[in-house]
Amino acid sequence: MTDKPITPTRIIPAGAPLPAPVSPPPKPPAAPPPAWPPLGSGPPEPPPPIVVHTHVTVDIPDHLPTPPEPEPRPRWWSRFRPGYNAVCLFLGMPLTGPWAWVLDNVRDEESLAGAWVMALVPLLVLAFADNVYRIAAAGAHPDLWMPKIRAFVARVLLLAAVTATVLTLPIASLVYALTGVRP
Repeated sequence: MTDKPITPTRIIPAGAPLPAPVSPPPKPPAAPPPAWPPLGSGPPEPPPPIVVHTHVTVDIPDHLPTPPEPEPRPRWWSRFRPGYNAVCLFLGMPLTGPWAWVLDNVRDEESLAGAWVMALVPLLVLAFADNVYRIAAAGAHPDLWMPKIRAFVARVLLLAAVTATVLTLPIASLVYALTGVRP
């Protein structure tokens, strides 16, 4: 930017038409480009196409080959691992008593339905966690311990909650259903 003030060269009064803009003089038309190639009359003609006769034969069998059968997965009873589950159940016994006491208090002080809800919600959460951690442990590297420990803890908590629920609620529910009297 300059510090020079702008001075007008012409003043046009208000309402007067603006003068036509000054344009540079038109350029003369450009000379046509020289013919290319300079000695010939254009590009050479393409060679005539070569006709190739091709016969294709496709044999389609009447039956497609069947894919190989996948290996059968072991049944659930062969994957049950009774020793592992017995250890988990044994280690979960200290947790079974306090949880059964909580469910018993809810059953006695509130309602039988409230005790079932209080028992089933954690059971569903623990069953989901047990499934997730068991699958994570099965897919983990054999040297990793944390996925196996998480799966073990989830199984211990699940079996403790199942045991407490089975020991506390079904008998009371059966007595209430048959007699209509709260035990």
